Amino acid sequence: MMNRKLIIQRLSVLLLSFFSTLSYGQKIFSVKTDPRVEALSIFFTLATADTLDTKPTPSIYYREVKAYFKPYHEHPSLNWYRKLQNWDGPDMASLGLFLSANYPFTLQIKPAANYVRNSSIDTFLVRFNSFYKDCQVRKFINKHEGEYRRINQRAELYIEKSGILDNVASFYNSKQRGEYIIYTDFLCNHGSNAITITNKKFEGKIIAKVGYIEDKSKKLTDDSAVVFEPALNVVAHECSHIYLKNFIVRYHDRLFKIRDHFLILANGKKIAEKEWENEVDELLVRASVAQILAQKFGKESGEIEIQNQSKHFKWAKDLYLFMDNYIGNRSQYKSIEDFYPELISFFETHTS
Repeated sequence: MMNRKLIIQRLSVLLLSFFSTLSYGQKIFSVKTDPRVEALSIFFTLATADTLDTKPTPSIYYREVKAYFKPYHEHPSLNWYRKLQNWDGPDMASLGLFLSANYPFTLQIKPAANYVRNSSIDTFLVRFNSFYKDCQVRKFINKHEGEYRRINQRAELYIEKSGILDNVASFYNSKQRGEYIIYTDFLCNHGSNAITITNKKFEGKIIAKVGYIEDKSKKLTDDSAVVFEPALNVVAHECSHIYLKNFIVRYHDRLFKIRDHFLILANGKKIAEKEWENEVDELLVRASVAQILAQKFGKESGEIEIQNQSKHFKWAKDLYLFMDNYIGNRSQYKSIEDFYPELISFFETHTS
């Protein structure tokens, strides 16, 4: 019969496992490297970097990519891609999240975006699979798994130490739950792109592929380690979508009646009607983030942020100032949901 001490030890392990899982399930932010996304990024980089003006950010990692794949520079798949009439954007690597887990890669989830725009997806995958196998991409990625993990953990720690997640959560004080996931792309020096996945596996998740953007002031070289520090305003922005996602749902009918007013940009240009929900969501998120930055870093930071957003959203500055009512009356508006009636009134008043 199992002794009492052993029983207690095993129960402790089970409880620790349970609470770790619970904690992980409530995690709102994570940084990951997906091997499929990384493989596609390597393919895109090798095929285009010699021609594009913007090269990957100098680093030890990029140096190792160039050295490892140098013997495969003229691989038929890379030359095929180079000879296409047009190339895809660096967001092409996001396609990886929609593919099968293992080689040979097949499309498992239909993407909401058209990541491969200059070839049929079937033709592209035949070429990519050939490159993946012949150039031993899996071996390279497996060799660097530890490095990916260290870089990503450091990025998460950077965000944790910044306190921005606490600032965001405190600002909204909402019961909405979700997770913001950054998929890293250390070879992309062009920016980031949001990824929409309607599959239930990703339900409640805000997802983006984020590039490693070069900071010219740091004079990076091929001997520089990758130090990936996600922009705090971007993190605040994406996490805000989690907390504000039910505003449009709650007031959809009332917003639909005034949808045309959200389609006129600050420069007077009119965009497609199908964009109205996204415009409302982005307007509300961007005004809120400017308020969060003002609280965290000072008024000037908030004004710089909202001034930048006002270049696109004609109501951005007005909404930003209106939200002072929320900031100054937190005893009345304990959560952002409590302020929703004021927000919908603001939109209706500005379109009357």
